[in-house]
Amino acid sequence: MKLSCEPHDVIFEKGGTESSKDGGKKKAKAAGVSPGRVELSPPPQYIEERLTLYTKLKAEHDTLMAERAANNSRAIKVTLPDGKVVEAESWKTTPYQVACGISQGLADNTVIAKVNNIVWDLDRPLEDDCSLQLLKFDDEEAQAVYWHSSAHIMGEAMERVYGGCLCYGPPIESGFYYDMFLENNEGVSSNDFPCLENLCKKIIKEKQPFERLEIKKETLLEMFKYNKFKCRILNEKVTTPTTTVYRCGPLIDLCRGPHVRHTGKIKALKIHKNSSTYWEGKADMETLQRIYGISFPDPKMLKEWEKFQEDAKNRDHRKLGREQDLFFFHDLSPGSCFFLPKGAFIYNSLIEFIRSEYRKRGFQEVVTPNIFNSKLWQTSGHWQHYSENMFSFEVEKETFALKPMNCPGHCLMFDHRPRSWRELPLRMADFGVLHRNELSGALTGLTRVRRFQQDDAHIFCSMDQIEEEIKGCLDFLRTVYDVFGFTFKLNLSTRPEKFLGDPDVWDQAEKKRPEDFNTIDIQIKDAIGRYHQCATIQLDFQLPIRFNLSFVSHDGDDKKRPVIIHRAILGSVERMIAILTENYGGKWPLWLSPRQVMVVPVGPTCEEYAQKVKQEFHSSGFMTDVDLDPGCTLNKKIRNAQLAQYNFILGQYGEMRSDHLSSHLRRMWRSPQTHVNARSKQGLCFQLSSLMVTLLQRIKYNCQYLQWDLV
Repeated sequence: MKLSCEPHDVIFEKGGTESSKDGGKKKAKAAGVSPGRVELSPPPQYIEERLTLYTKLKAEHDTLMAERAANNSRAIKVTLPDGKVVEAESWKTTPYQVACGISQGLADNTVIAKVNNIVWDLDRPLEDDCSLQLLKFDDEEAQAVYWHSSAHIMGEAMERVYGGCLCYGPPIESGFYYDMFLENNEGVSSNDFPCLENLCKKIIKEKQPFERLEIKKETLLEMFKYNKFKCRILNEKVTTPTTTVYRCGPLIDLCRGPHVRHTGKIKALKIHKNSSTYWEGKADMETLQRIYGISFPDPKMLKEWEKFQEDAKNRDHRKLGREQDLFFFHDLSPGSCFFLPKGAFIYNSLIEFIRSEYRKRGFQEVVTPNIFNSKLWQTSGHWQHYSENMFSFEVEKETFALKPMNCPGHCLMFDHRPRSWRELPLRMADFGVLHRNELSGALTGLTRVRRFQQDDAHIFCSMDQIEEEIKGCLDFLRTVYDVFGFTFKLNLSTRPEKFLGDPDVWDQAEKKRPEDFNTIDIQIKDAIGRYHQCATIQLDFQLPIRFNLSFVSHDGDDKKRPVIIHRAILGSVERMIAILTENYGGKWPLWLSPRQVMVVPVGPTCEEYAQKVKQEFHSSGFMTDVDLDPGCTLNKKIRNAQLAQYNFILGQYGEMRSDHLSSHLRRMWRSPQTHVNARSKQGLCFQLSSLMVTLLQRIKYNCQYLQWDLV
């Protein structure tokens, strides 16, 4: 049902009282739908007061800029990406005017400018000689600006509809959101979306210009005195005497910018989700209402996005996890997953897969404690910067904490006895349970949890071993991701600004990276084109220094400092299961499938034998079930098994003898609906096992790990 936001349906008056006209509210109630909101009339008083002060300050600023343009303007040179130099005037010429000089089409399609590698408003005058780039929507920085401007449009609509206090409204990976504080624990409903969207369309149609203005901090505290959250930002975050605001229509907000030229540049906008959150993510702070949106420069792109979202919704691991009986969460242990038997099979299969690779690649698995004295984390440096994200407690007047990572414990293992160069590289692997105190509002299915395990490993090596070890890590990564069917991309990371250790050591290490290694930041691409960060390959010179680690060099006279390579392929096993669930859409490959074989007896007379068939496959190492539901027909049972994504469905028919079984094998791998006939249950086990071997060989997976008893 589509609710209109016209005034005749329902009017929300100042103070939150409601009145209805023409029975609109009664009709909505009769339909079982709560009525949506409409624009406040009159608007909140703070909007007019804020705009009055802004208008005065803007007039003063415009006068100053006119004087500067008249007195200080001079000829400047603007260098374009192709090397062409364009003449311009400082404090007068804007990037938009330069773009128009090239072509009007370019100017119209440009989202934002980049001046000397700094994003810059298209209508903001250039100040000196500079390089200039004109970015379109396909550029990531331009997308962020486009979505940030869209957030301001939605923020304007939210103020005009709810009258609350706007908080943060940033662009995100796909779209934008705005947080708002509403008095009296008021909430936001999806029924409000049509009204908000219609108001956004009106704002877009008006082509409200985005205006930038730099204002003194004390003046801004007066401008935003009605909004305690903006005052907090000014008092706690702004450390300069002045900062900037941006205006579009009646909305004025603290913002660094930049923005698109005007609201009319947004061609398609959709509000699609809302939720509750806390101020700055802290559970002891005020509850805020968050509204999400997305926008594009072409309505066709919005339609494509909607199709993509529908596909992603159907693949959501939380939905599939419930439907396939894999896992669940409980309020009594938030952020900690309960893996049911079929989910545990996937979990353990992934770990065993990595273990099989460890054996081939010279990794030694270790087991380390879950609880450490805080002194360990003080030594590692984590306590100073990460203690608020750790679960800590007091025991016998000493502070202890659950480990959030394995590396400090591995440093203790390396250091517990003298080490020789002959032991290097020393590759330690650990599947230990980790805990991180994530904010409750940030917990999201398996992708953001408090309790998890990683395929965590740390390689202790010498400087001259770095290149080969990194090559080995990359080969490990390629092998695993090829099995999953993932492609991945790499991005270069260099030493941080605040690094610890000798600069010469960093220089040597960076030279040791092989030519084909472009990054330690790895992102995998799933079946519907999304990128996920999972793997980690990182050089670490700080922990060996902090723990004073050393090994005896080959000449025996000198102790040297090892380098640590942090390495994870799956990353969090929980997060990888979420990604794999959505990547496969619940249609698990045979080796990972918790539903490999379903035995379907024709009728009650076959049930005893069906149980024996199930046991035969179970003994051969397959995840096997039998459907003995007396209320279902054979066709219904087969259909249920298909919907449950069993890889193989065995339907028994004909005369049953212990030494002879005629079965149809409905093959669900690669080519569904292919039927295979087996003369005996032993032969069928062999066929399945052989198929398993063939499939695993196809994906270059070591069959020995499976340990099937091939008949």
